[in-house]
Amino acid sequence: MRPMISVAAMTGLLEAITAAGKDPDQILRALGLDRSVLRNPEGFVASSIFTRLLEEASRQTGDDCFGLHFGERFDPKNIGSRYVVINSPTILAGIENGARYLKVHNQAAATSFDIEGQWVYLRHRVTDSGVDSARQHNEYSMAVILNTVRLMVGSEWRPQEVQFAHQTPAQTTEHNRIFGVPVLFGRATNALVVEHEFIERQVPAADPRLCRILQRYLEHVLADMPPEDKVVASVRKAIAETMRERDPTIARVAKKMGLSPRTLERRLKERGTRFKQLIDDTRRRFAINYLKDNGNTLTQIAFLLGYSEVSAFNHAFKRWTGSSPLKYRQARL
Repeated sequence: MRPMISVAAMTGLLEAITAAGKDPDQILRALGLDRSVLRNPEGFVASSIFTRLLEEASRQTGDDCFGLHFGERFDPKNIGSRYVVINSPTILAGIENGARYLKVHNQAAATSFDIEGQWVYLRHRVTDSGVDSARQHNEYSMAVILNTVRLMVGSEWRPQEVQFAHQTPAQTTEHNRIFGVPVLFGRATNALVVEHEFIERQVPAADPRLCRILQRYLEHVLADMPPEDKVVASVRKAIAETMRERDPTIARVAKKMGLSPRTLERRLKERGTRFKQLIDDTRRRFAINYLKDNGNTLTQIAFLLGYSEVSAFNHAFKRWTGSSPLKYRQARL
């Protein structure tokens, strides 16, 4: 099944095309579509349709930054799952909630974060665009993420740096105006770069009670969604089984699945993910569950996750969450 995106994520698209001086129906017809596709805000369409719409709108309107401009004007509150992000108690919790519940409205994207020294990279990937270029979709998404963070901490907030996976466009004036910080292109992923201390901040206007209610609702939505791609699910299962015995390297996991490491890497790449990403995500999920049980010592948890030393587990957990396992457990208690 093709990855889908919520029609709510396209709120205002037809109006944006009209404001740019073009007939939305003409652009829709060029892709074999009509307005009925975008009529139901509770509905979904293939993510590749949205990507193609943004690219075609950019071409026909002559606005090389159409996706960026649409994202700049987009209100994240149009996407219901964003409410759980902006009502999270801390920036870190908001990032975690955003990553977990993104699939509720966009199945063709993934968010994550990496901590490298004093910097945190808030990454966003359009994993299955269905077209050669996803530039307009990338730029729309990063502008919406910027707007979402600003709803949490204030409209004047800026990251330290912005990175895009696509190559440098002919003009970058608008990118610099909208983000107000250095914008780099041709990077490994799209990312907002922020200081480590930023993700530890409290969200001033957060409503913890509403956040908990929304989390319970979204967990039900996730549970009702179609199951994960069978190949990815099989890799996760093999990782979980392997890490109970030893470090789940790609060679060991591939052997358990009866594949070569190269074939495993290729199949994951075809699905828009990487082995390291699945390792980190699987270990992070298991670690958080293990930490909920005070009967599990950090040494035991490290062993269950396939680490030979507690220090390696501590380092990895801090990279995933920005906190040590002990502090994370104490905060949740």
